[in-house]
Amino acid sequence: MNAKELIIGHLLPIAVAIMVLWLVYRLLFRNSNRLKFNRFYLLTAMLFSLALPLIGLLMGTELHQMVSMKQNLFGGIMLNEITVTANGTVVLSETELATATRLHFTLWQILCGIYLIGVGVMTLLFLFKVGKIVALILRSPKEKREGYTAVFTGRDHGSFSFLHFSFFPNENVAPDIVRHELSHIRHNHSVDILFAETMMIMQWFNPFIYLYKKELQSLHEYQADRDVVATGADKKNYMMLILQQCTAVDFSGMSNNFSLILTKKRIKMITRNEKNKRLGWRLLATLPVLAVLLIANTKVSAQEMKSDEGDNTPVTVIRAATDGDITTYDINSTENLHIRISNPNNDSIYQQVDVMPEFPGGEKAMMQFIVDNITYPQSAKDKNIQGKVYVSFVVEKDGSVDQVKVMRSIGGGCDEEAVRVVKAMPKWVPGKKDGKNVRVNYVLPFVFKLNNEENVNQKDVR
Repeated sequence: MNAKELIIGHLLPIAVAIMVLWLVYRLLFRNSNRLKFNRFYLLTAMLFSLALPLIGLLMGTELHQMVSMKQNLFGGIMLNEITVTANGTVVLSETELATATRLHFTLWQILCGIYLIGVGVMTLLFLFKVGKIVALILRSPKEKREGYTAVFTGRDHGSFSFLHFSFFPNENVAPDIVRHELSHIRHNHSVDILFAETMMIMQWFNPFIYLYKKELQSLHEYQADRDVVATGADKKNYMMLILQQCTAVDFSGMSNNFSLILTKKRIKMITRNEKNKRLGWRLLATLPVLAVLLIANTKVSAQEMKSDEGDNTPVTVIRAATDGDITTYDINSTENLHIRISNPNNDSIYQQVDVMPEFPGGEKAMMQFIVDNITYPQSAKDKNIQGKVYVSFVVEKDGSVDQVKVMRSIGGGCDEEAVRVVKAMPKWVPGKKDGKNVRVNYVLPFVFKLNNEENVNQKDVR
């Protein structure tokens, strides 16, 4: 996966889904006092957003007849493609550019680098916050109790909880406060926060993900308050207790604790007993939003695959088996033909060996060789022919390039030009399996393109 695919195909769809689903929550559910449902919605929304690119890819793959599995269908090791343009230039993908020259970076690579730096910083902050809590647990007196472990910090801060630990300044804690923290533990609220923190690491640039964590923390407090009141605690006394505790500071940013900001809302929620009606209609209103997100993401995935194919030319794929059989598949049909071809030497052709073959000088030298020798056929230019040609070849035991075949044809002389360049390759360093030289099958895609749209990746070879 290159930088552009990471950003456009994964990070942005997740970010958009997080934003859209938050706006739906803000509009339809936030003012509801159905705390369990609201919590479920927020967690599900994050999970759905995280899985959206994968769902879109799978649906797009089905719609486009498994084109993304082309390497398995072609039966050879798929090399990085090279685009040949009509104006005498060769366009290398980001991977080849990075190999050919280490001094230049594309905009997508720079953005990806910034993203990875942000992920690294957020990961360090996350580990720092967890480390503070772990250190507090290790150096503070503890007491095992039913359902949790009480940690007495001896510090001037309010009570809070994390996983199955409850943190108190000392042993003189009001019973209702203990019940409050025990509610957090029983509902596994810390797991929600850990998941939200993980999402914040991956989506650190997305301001909406921080709203998810803040809202989850609020719901946790409302839910714990409701549990305390349900045990028979006096509402007025409990609200006074909340006011006394509200000056506490969040110790780590990850714990469930009393907070001044939430105090007013919490008191308001304690006094509300009625349940919002018409929840079913609100749920139905979210279905079109989910459908649009799925369809949009699937459409993008399918378009990317279609773009990767280049055109609608019928695709014939030939896969060689080790016993001499060759099976021909047509991706545009459900039929496949099985043809028996004799193989007198019965020499197996491998796709994976212990030591892979190597072009003299490595991949960089191979790319430079192709760049120096390939041209766009004039007949193809005259007939406005463009598309992708797949050329299969075998690196023999002595390193020579043999059995050069066109696996996908577009005509106009492009097939012949691609075959000519591959046949002109010098001997490779042969591959080895179990210490012996073996034959290895490769597939090299050539993209002949009349209009060059990716100028940022352009390399002039004339």
